[in-house]
Amino acid sequence: MNKKTIRTIDNNKIDGKAIILAGGKGTRLWPLSREEHPKQFVEFKDGLSLFQLTIQRLLPCFSAKDIFIVLQEKYKFTVLNQIQLLPGVKNVIKNSLKRNIILEPVPKNTLPAIMLSIKHIESINNLRDNELICVLPSDHIIEPVSNFEKCIRQAETLANRDKIVVFGVKPVFPKEGYGYILLKNKFGVGYLVDKFVEKPSIKKAELLIKKDGLWNSGIFCFNKKTFSEELAKCNPVMNKYYQSPYNELCKNFENIPADSIDYGIMQKTKNAALIKFNLKWSDLGSWDSYLQFYTNGKGNFNIGDAEFLDSNNCFAYSDNRLVCLLGMNDTMAIDSADSLLIVKRGYSDNVKELVSVINKKGFKHTQNGSTVYRPWGYYMVLYEQENYKVKEIGVYPKKTLSLQKHKYRSEHWNVVEGKVDIYIDGTKKQIKKNESVFVPQNAKHRIFNPTDKIAKIIEVQIGSYVGEDDIVRYTTYE
Repeated sequence: MNKKTIRTIDNNKIDGKAIILAGGKGTRLWPLSREEHPKQFVEFKDGLSLFQLTIQRLLPCFSAKDIFIVLQEKYKFTVLNQIQLLPGVKNVIKNSLKRNIILEPVPKNTLPAIMLSIKHIESINNLRDNELICVLPSDHIIEPVSNFEKCIRQAETLANRDKIVVFGVKPVFPKEGYGYILLKNKFGVGYLVDKFVEKPSIKKAELLIKKDGLWNSGIFCFNKKTFSEELAKCNPVMNKYYQSPYNELCKNFENIPADSIDYGIMQKTKNAALIKFNLKWSDLGSWDSYLQFYTNGKGNFNIGDAEFLDSNNCFAYSDNRLVCLLGMNDTMAIDSADSLLIVKRGYSDNVKELVSVINKKGFKHTQNGSTVYRPWGYYMVLYEQENYKVKEIGVYPKKTLSLQKHKYRSEHWNVVEGKVDIYIDGTKKQIKKNESVFVPQNAKHRIFNPTDKIAKIIEVQIGSYVGEDDIVRYTTYE
């Protein structure tokens, strides 16, 4: 047993770094997923998002200081807030995670994101050549967590033998949107990879499954030395950028070709190994995969209130309304506050094309839903008419709204959860659940949540104009 392995066991943490890829848009899961609030940040299970579940899954394996998150600038405040809202996690761990955010200058797919992350880690830390690097998406569901940790530790042993390790999942049905992996022979606790096949047709996917092909989970483990060597062999163009220091790479990032690690390295390398994921896995990349994860593709299933009559193999998702399917087969109905999607099973991969059509026609429904997220929390429009509007406002712990006033409307605030500090024209007042306050037209005001829990307010706006652009912001309190 070498010294590195002893250290891993003694500390009960893997001696390495984890990189979470959190920049995807998840358009196939519309209308649940929106461009400004994609699927990895949507509440999914037990009040947590897929991103939060990813962090929870990693914390038993890696120290918080060794978990890094790479994403676009526009998702930064969402990531910070979701880290802060992680239940049962100490503030020292949350603060460590917040310090490890890496911002992509522009989105360029997974390979440039990984290159940027490694260079960033090198610039702030001593990243050893043989140190494990685990790269994983932020939008997977994996159960049970204990099996996941076991698989990562198995992958570490193969990465120590200078392999790029991928995790393979046994297919439950042929799917053309996934990558497939064919195996050679046994290798240590895993297997050597014979071939990668990216997004085959259904017919070819069926043949690959007959040859014991596995789904590519999109999770990779390797050490820095192996990644650098394989990038140089497989992708000289990318390697030229990778040789730059971190700051220079950031400046030239816009010029880097967009490419995935699957196409850019894995389909070309002769040095890939695989660990079988003997657990329940899904990337929830479409409504079909969403349903498959829960039902194995058979029977009716619903999230939210739904009724099925003379209907078979149907799925209903609802935010707050009753969804009823009558005389339907193989149909999925996804109801959000501002959009309704009805799609035949087997067609949900095409939702991405539908989103493109919606965008071209000028609809804003793919950008934001009725819930709009801000650095301080969120607001949801509950009802709106010409001269009044009703909102739910959620203020995250220790967050403050900007000092502002409105020219054309007044506001009535009623706290329905938690408590907040209210500032109106220089006067401070604390109001708690079931208490209210009136904000006159043209009064300067702001809200602060002094607690460690989210505060919720029902706001009623009344005035000659209630548009979101009726706002004058101030940088300091006067």
